[in-house]
Amino acid sequence: MVLLLLATAAVHADGINVERAELQAEEETYQINADFGLTFSREVEEAINRGVTLNFLVEFVLMEPNKYWLDQEISSASLSMRLSYHALSRQYLLTSGTRQSTYATLQEAIEELGKVRAWTVMEKTAIKKEAPYYAMLRMRLDQNKLPKPLQVSAIGSESWNLVSERHRWIPVLEKPEAGK
Repeated sequence: MVLLLLATAAVHADGINVERAELQAEEETYQINADFGLTFSREVEEAINRGVTLNFLVEFVLMEPNKYWLDQEISSASLSMRLSYHALSRQYLLTSGTRQSTYATLQEAIEELGKVRAWTVMEKTAIKKEAPYYAMLRMRLDQNKLPKPLQVSAIGSESWNLVSERHRWIPVLEKPEAGK
């Protein structure tokens, strides 16, 4: 029994977890603020330190449930984030959209990679009526953007299977204004 618990803990030691996610109304849009817990294996950390760039995708979907048919997708968005090591300056680079930041340590860069702030995911006009919408969010390593030799070894490897579960929640959405 103890061995089974230890084995389960070891399997979940590396990966991505959604710790917090909220859909927040702004003037004309909805934005996501989220925190992800990221833990990399030694193999992944070594690859970054050797110059391999890791590309991550944060994926958001807003759905309207239907009783008698498939749920309807109201809006979806994805955010690309890139983590790399610049050997000349000995700094880690994190690129998210047009924003680029540098960090002295890998741990600092990983912590910042796990923070998504003020990401605009949809216009308020996408909400047509008061309905019980639900939202889903996840983060994953885009294995298709790894170097080709690494893609082959990443297939089926637990070390490179960096993907969170789809976090699902019911967001509080503002009522659509009359006439819009």
